[in-house]
Amino acid sequence: MHSLYPVNIHAHSESRGAREAVAAIQAGRLRAIDYVATLLARAAALSSLNALVALDMEGALAHAQRIDALTPAERAALPLAGLPVVVKDNINTIGLSTSGGTPALANFTPKRNARSVQRLLDAGAIVLGKANMHELACGITSTNLAAHCGPVRNPYDPGLIPGGSSGGSAVAVAARIAPAALGTDTSGSNRI
Repeated sequence: MHSLYPVNIHAHSESRGAREAVAAIQAGRLRAIDYVATLLARAAALSSLNALVALDMEGALAHAQRIDALTPAERAALPLAGLPVVVKDNINTIGLSTSGGTPALANFTPKRNARSVQRLLDAGAIVLGKANMHELACGITSTNLAAHCGPVRNPYDPGLIPGGSSGGSAVAVAARIAPAALGTDTSGSNRI
């Protein structure tokens, strides 16, 4: 593996798909707090991929703790109980800035969640952080030249782009930093 990536992206003790993770949390075989802590550590270890522009460590761990405190019946009523997700940086999230990958919005922190984010939260999902992206979603490489973001790195081949303006979301899932992520598609982002 290329020296840019200090951690083998395939070595992951909690390598679970979204459905498997939710099923394990709902059945009590996996604590949400342990899963979230493992993924946050993985995100830190793979920070050279530049997939994420923000991590909500405190918020994600607190949310996971609330999921674990629910009764089994309460967890079963949440279709996404304990599912960690990453949200593209052009989708509003309360408490985390939404910069759209541009310096002009670097300090913008929304007062409301986007409807898609709120629906995930209402279903029991946990936001781990914000995914890097092509500036203002106007490009297909996720090679962000804005100094505060930088380019997203392909976890499998540093000579290739991660694709789309949602490259950070794609890399977060591909590198198993999160089992699911939100992206957007303006000109082919999710399809590239």
